[in-house]
Amino acid sequence: MFEETELLELFQRTLACDYDDDDAWEAVNALRASGARQVFDKAAEWLRSENPLERARAADILGQIGVGPGKKHAFPAEACDLLLTLLLNESHARAAASALVALGHIEDPRALPPIYRFVAHEDPVLRHAVAFALGCFAKDSAALPGLMVLMSDTDEDVRDWATFSLGVWGDLDSARVREALARRLGDDFDNVRLEAIAGLAKRNDKRVLPALIETLDATRGAPDAKLAEAACLMLGLRREPRHWKGPDYALALRHQFGCDAAPVWQ
Repeated sequence: MFEETELLELFQRTLACDYDDDDAWEAVNALRASGARQVFDKAAEWLRSENPLERARAADILGQIGVGPGKKHAFPAEACDLLLTLLLNESHARAAASALVALGHIEDPRALPPIYRFVAHEDPVLRHAVAFALGCFAKDSAALPGLMVLMSDTDEDVRDWATFSLGVWGDLDSARVREALARRLGDDFDNVRLEAIAGLAKRNDKRVLPALIETLDATRGAPDAKLAEAACLMLGLRREPRHWKGPDYALALRHQFGCDAAPVWQ
């Protein structure tokens, strides 16, 4: 519980001009961590504010109120109801994006149809929020069509999160999923390619080998953790060999699979 003055001060601290301000997020996290009804009620009040930043911060708080180590959301159904109402009536991109992310955190299936309304939105900030939100449902086949669309988005950050969500965060596995991941092996954005490699290796799909070997060969020193994990998965190794560098993994993959095939995206 907070004293009333402390509660109001924390809420005011969330309103820094820069949405990504560290102090503002520290206040958001303190309010979330309390899990208190008084915080929920104040956030619910802010959802009706004329100030879009207040609505956005209210959504940020409600999405994870009470969540912490060993603790679940304190008011999931109530928060979902309020956030759905906000989302269906929201015209400000920042507030709508916060509502989308918050609904993803809560993982109530009722949110999926409203989330899908924003898959093709013109604002990449909103599409990125959709990629995150659908990623929270990545084990649910209902999220698959939206994530596959966003994996081909014009915005690289949207493609990155959607590819990570489907390939790494989720466990869905089918010919469609693997084909979608294989198409991203030739992406112009390095992070997207890395997520596609990780996703295909997780599914033990050998189409990943040319891209994985090529990337490891070009790595100086120890490879990125995801690359090392992908290589170990393909090699059937339970742990990363000590002192191996990228080319060591690449050599082991060539030896085991006898491959130096052309990339699948050519």
